[in-house]
Amino acid sequence: MPLAFPRRRSSSPLADGAAFTVRGRRAPTVAATTLSLARVRSAPRSGDRTSSRTMIVNEVVSSLAAKANAKGVATNAKVKMTAKRLLERDNPTALTVHFIKPSVGIFLAGGIAGALAKSCTAPLDRLKIIMQTAGASRASAAAVAAADKGLLAAFVAIGKTEGLAGYWRGNVPQVVRILPYSSAMLYSYEAYKKKLTNKETGELAVPARLLAGAGAACTATIVTYPLDIIRLRLSVDTSARNMGDVARGILAREGPLGFFKGLRATCISIAPYSALNFCAFDLFKKALPEEIRNEAQGIATASLMATALATGSMYPLDTIRRQMQLQGSSYANMFAAGQGIVAANGIGGLFRGFIPNAMKNMPNKSIQLTSFDVLKKHITRSEAEYKKELEILEKENKKRG
Repeated sequence: MPLAFPRRRSSSPLADGAAFTVRGRRAPTVAATTLSLARVRSAPRSGDRTSSRTMIVNEVVSSLAAKANAKGVATNAKVKMTAKRLLERDNPTALTVHFIKPSVGIFLAGGIAGALAKSCTAPLDRLKIIMQTAGASRASAAAVAAADKGLLAAFVAIGKTEGLAGYWRGNVPQVVRILPYSSAMLYSYEAYKKKLTNKETGELAVPARLLAGAGAACTATIVTYPLDIIRLRLSVDTSARNMGDVARGILAREGPLGFFKGLRATCISIAPYSALNFCAFDLFKKALPEEIRNEAQGIATASLMATALATGSMYPLDTIRRQMQLQGSSYANMFAAGQGIVAANGIGGLFRGFIPNAMKNMPNKSIQLTSFDVLKKHITRSEAEYKKELEILEKENKKRG
């Protein structure tokens, strides 16, 4: 009968679960790799027992060494820029560009500035629309007062019959509309300018600038036109409670095409207005003294003068397209609408609401440009600070490597 000898405890560091080092780093113990040890214990006990078990041990060691090296690489990995790091370095200004790209920030700044300006001048905008549509709609007390007694009577009638909130009636869809409108206008204008810029000289001629401005206005108008229709109907029809009611009414009575009623007239009226406004703004800005040309007051002054010129020149087209947008409008085209307005109210009918519109546009542009200028300067500062932080971080990563 063969003698039974007790199994000698292995002195192998793998069997004992001892740790070992790979490239100067402490690797995980073999005790943590139960499956690998099981493979070692289950190796053949005769013949090529030693070589087989050696191969398995080498395999385990190689696997653990690879894991250890991978951890070493992770330890030396480059540190990325985070919001926490910027706050720890007491540089919150750089957070803006960390979360959004500068171009996107400028894009959003235009929308925010436009929404703020629209909200501040909403009462005048409501009054302007009522004056423009007074001859074709008598759906509210304000519209009746506008048609019979004029501007001041309409303004008073809004407060008496609808309360203070009546002056901001229709402002929510207007704010909702202006955000994508400003965004679409900005991107379209920049895209068209790039395409129309002379490739040889790198300059944008005045006709090309006019075309870019007109194209951008049409693009933005098409994108947001349904919201403009809803805002108009909500402003003149006091029986509608909210945007949803107006939208459902348009679908039920006019179908999907009702949301685009008067679109052609709108594009024809807005395209030349936008083109003239851009061109006049550039010319007026160049005419200003150099020391204030790029300051907020210089920009506001140039914009107000350009707005006054464009509004006075193109206002009749705006009145025509408002009449065509009304529910029940029988005008087949712009020319028929213009003839109908002149026949009913004379030439002055084309300029009804011009005073509140001019009163609205002047502060509107001032607020819009001032807000946009403040936001734009903040984004510019944020971009500069973020660039500095990236340079510091890059130097730190080079020292780690």
